[in-house]
Amino acid sequence: MTRHYPPAVSGGARRPFLLAHALRDAGASVFVVAPSLPDGEDGCAVSHPNRDPSAQISPRKKNLRDFSRDWLLWPDPDIRWASRAADAAATAYANYAPGAPDWVLTTSPPESIHAAGRALKQLWPQVKWAADFRDHWLDAPHRRERLTLHRRIGERLIAQRWLTAPDLITSVDKFIADELQTLGASAPHVLSHFAPPDLGLPAAALPADAINIVHAGSIALSDPLADINDLLKPFSIAAQTNPRLRLHFVGRLTDTEHRAIEESPAATAIDLHGVKPYEEALGFIVGADGLAYIASAKGNVPPSKIIEYLATDKPIIACGEGPWRRDHRVNNADSTDIMKGLHKGDVRQTTIRPPSAKETAERLLQLMARAG
Repeated sequence: MTRHYPPAVSGGARRPFLLAHALRDAGASVFVVAPSLPDGEDGCAVSHPNRDPSAQISPRKKNLRDFSRDWLLWPDPDIRWASRAADAAATAYANYAPGAPDWVLTTSPPESIHAAGRALKQLWPQVKWAADFRDHWLDAPHRRERLTLHRRIGERLIAQRWLTAPDLITSVDKFIADELQTLGASAPHVLSHFAPPDLGLPAAALPADAINIVHAGSIALSDPLADINDLLKPFSIAAQTNPRLRLHFVGRLTDTEHRAIEESPAATAIDLHGVKPYEEALGFIVGADGLAYIASAKGNVPPSKIIEYLATDKPIIACGEGPWRRDHRVNNADSTDIMKGLHKGDVRQTTIRPPSAKETAERLLQLMARAG
C-alpha cells in the first residue's frame, strides 16, 4: 500500500513501483493499493482528490479549514484516504484471491499510510505487516506543523502506539531507523534506496553542442528547506568560464523556483522540461554530461535521486551544505569548480554503486521469512 505510485509522477513513486516489480520477479504475488495504477497492474486504485502536489508552497495566512486540518487530521491529512484505502483493499483483495494475503506492506510518506496497515492487521490477525519508512517522522520533519509542541506530543503518542504493531519495520537509512527506535520500534532494519533495474534506456535528445547538466526531480516540493539558488548561483558563475554549459531541470518545480530561474543571470542557458514519466526522466540522466542535486542543511543523507545518479558514470555535482556532506557517496568538490571544468565524456573516478532492486527485494523476502 502506497500513497505514491505511477502513473503519478513523484519521487516517492519510484521505490514502491520498482520494489513491487522486483518482488514479482523474485516469485512473489504482489497486489498494489494506490491512488492510481499503470495499465495491467494487479491491484486496486483508490482515487485521491490531490494525487499530484501543488506547485504553490509559499507561506500564507492560515484559514479556519487549515486550523481544522491541523487539529483533526493526524498524523497528516491523508489519514482520510488511508482509511478508505484499507476498506477498498480488503474488498478488492477478496475478489482477487481466496483468503487473506501473507503480508501487508505499507510504505510512507505520508505516515498515515501505516494506519491502513494497522487496520488490515486488525481485520486479518493472521497476516504479517511490514511498515517501510522513507522519511523522518518528527526529527527535522518535512511537514512544518510537526514543529509545534502539541503536534510533537500528539504524534509521538500515535507513533508509539502504531510502531508496536508491525511484524517488520524497515527504513531507508540508519538515521530514520534510529528515530523509529526512539519512538518505540523494535529492531528496525535498514532497506536502502536502490538503483533502477536497467539504465540501458534511450538517452534524451539534449543539445549536442552543449555540455548538459541535468537536475532530475523536485527540489522544495521534496524538501521545503532545499534552495534552488544553491545550484543556480554556482551555475551562473561557472557558465561565464565554461559558456557551453546548459542546465536542464526535469521535474515539478514551485512557482518560487520558476521565478528564481527567470531572474538568474544564466537564465538563457537553462531549460525547463517539466514533469516526465519515470523512464523519460531516466533518459535525461542517461543523456547528461553531469548530474546535479540540491540538499538542505537539515539532511543527514543526500536526496534519494543520488541513487539513479550513482547507477551511471556521470560526474555528480552536490549543491548546498549540511551534515549530508559527510556521507561517503557525496562528492565534496566545489560545485562551481566542477562545472567550470566539466567536459563532454567526463566520468566519475569512483566505483560506488547502489544496491539493485533485485538485491533489495531478495533481502526484504529474507527479512519477511525470519519475521514469519
